[in-house]
Amino acid sequence: MSWLGYKITQSKNWKNSYLDTKQKTLAKAKIIYQSDEEVLGKHLRSSEWIYYTGHLTIYDRKTYSVVLKLKNETLDSFLHEITEEEKEIKGKSISEVFGKVAKWLYKRGVIFQN
Repeated sequence: MSWLGYKITQSKNWKNSYLDTKQKTLAKAKIIYQSDEEVLGKHLRSSEWIYYTGHLTIYDRKTYSVVLKLKNETLDSFLHEITEEEKEIKGKSISEVFGKVAKWLYKRGVIFQN
């Protein structure tokens, strides 16, 4: 195939080589700190509590160096149906991540009470 006099060749495995390169670059990020977190919140209208457990990880990288993976532990409440089962929140700092958690909960009518 040619375009404006340039010969373009396409390898059959270009996607595989791209994915291999991407996985190698992602694997280079070192974990600096890990901790288990608990997030509690109170639903304003029903006065019921929601409970999330999570895993906070801080990586040695420039973009999204802080990752918080949350899992809903609220079982016997209607809030379990309106909230997400699992949520992953990323940010540049711990303050930014927990600010996003507070904003995400507030949009669902829950006040962050950690």
